Formats: sequence, C-alpha cells, structure tokens
Amino acid sequence: MSKLPRISIITIAFNNERDVEPTLQSVVEQDYEEIEYIVVDGASTDSTLDIIQRYRKNIDVLVSEPDDGMYEAINKGIALARGEIIGLIHAGDRLYSGGIVGAIAEKLATEDIDALYGHSVLVDSKDRVVRVNRSPLFSVGAIRRGWMPSHQSIYMKKALIVKNGDYRTDLGPNADYEFFVRHFYKFPIKATRLNEFVVRFSLGGSSTTNYHRVLQRQKIHADCWRLNGLKPPFYLIPLKLARKCPQFILGIIRRLRGVGQGPRQQ
Repeated sequence: MSKLPRISIITIAFNNERDVEPTLQSVVEQDYEEIEYIVVDGASTDSTLDIIQRYRKNIDVLVSEPDDGMYEAINKGIALARGEIIGLIHAGDRLYSGGIVGAIAEKLATEDIDALYGHSVLVDSKDRVVRVNRSPLFSVGAIRRGWMPSHQSIYMKKALIVKNGDYRTDLGPNADYEFFVRHFYKFPIKATRLNEFVVRFSLGGSSTTNYHRVLQRQKIHADCWRLNGLKPPFYLIPLKLARKCPQFILGIIRRLRGVGQGPRQQ
C-alpha cells in the first residue's frame, strides 16, 4: 500500500448522551483528510441522536435503528464502510490526539502490513488514569501468553475482515477477543505495532474492581480458542490475569504523581 489509505472509522452508540460528544469531537478534529466517518446508533431513547446530529456534516454515514447489541452494530458499520482500512472508536472513548489517524495512515502506506495496533490509556468516569496499556511488538507467541492490544487501537484492512469473518454476535462482550484470536492467530497476518498512544478508553467501575467477573471472562476467552479449532495453552488464563497487574500499578503511580490526563501526546 503506497498511497495514503482511506480509513473508515466506526462509532457505535446507544443512550450515550453524557459522553458521546467528546468521541465525535476526537474524530472530526483529526488532521487527516481521508477519513470516512460512520456512526451507528441503536435507536437511542435519550438525546444521543440529537447530539450526533450536531456533527452531521462531518459524518459520512449515519444509521439509527434497533440492533441486537454492540457487535451487530459494528458489523453494520463494517458492511457500510468504503474505506480500505477499518478502525473503531466507541461512544464514550476518544482518539488520543488530533494527529493519530494520520500517523496510522502513514505507517499503513509505508509498510507491507495488513493491520496495526498501538498503545492505550484507560481512564475512569472522572478521567483519572486506571491503567496504561503499552503493547509489545507483534508476535504470535505473545498472543499465546495472553496478550491482546486494546481493541480500539487496532486498524486493519477491510478485505481481511471480509475474508476471515466479522464479529460473532453470540459471544457478548467476548466477541472482540474471539475476533482477535481468529484474525491475528488462526490465520496468517502481517501486523505491526505503532509505537504511539491511539485511544483513551473509558472503563466502568465493575471492569476494574469485580475480579470474579474478570476471572470468568478469562475462562470464556479460553473457549474462544476452542471455537476456532485451537487448543488454548494451559498457561493462558494465569498469564492473562498476571498481565493486567503492571497496567493497574502504572496507573496508580501516574495518579499519585498527579498525571491524571494520561501519557504525554506524541
């Protein structure tokens, strides 16, 4: 891919009146011109759609209709996308900086790759850093050891998604992990890391404090391997749980130092 690609960015929303606007702003304020912006609203009953309409001139495709959950909504966006590259930013989350999509496009254009991912910072409802997720260089061995980048930091070719399948809507919140294992492990892929922060990802309290729920999710993640005819490594769950600890510790250190707004923009 030598010329700069058209990138389709998909935002899904449902009753996000309190936090959808910063998401929209983070996309429309990008300095990269070849963006197709797709917003899929699940027929919100609050003022979410009214807020989205304020940005209508910057949105290429807007859908507002009932759906069966976030992954059906994402699949709708993928089907509508005309860009060569697909990226996601859900309502409530934000692209990290105004130049990040341009940096993504440049790397995709200059390297022979199918997909890339980057770092992310995870914040709570008061925008305080909870975890900093710095992704390693890509390797299938890292996936076997329980690594997965923040899903919204992934940008990949639409043709690859069409070839190997979109999101399974029967797996609930685990569909992103199954998608990752299928696309980045089961099938051959040329992927690399963009050594920049891509997304500010908002976490609810239960995601960071309900450890029983976290453990249950890791068990389902092992099942995601089996769904693809793969045998999960016996050490997968322990390493996935252990991997989260340094991220939480780094987040606490940053908060104690007063760095409540995340890593410095690059």
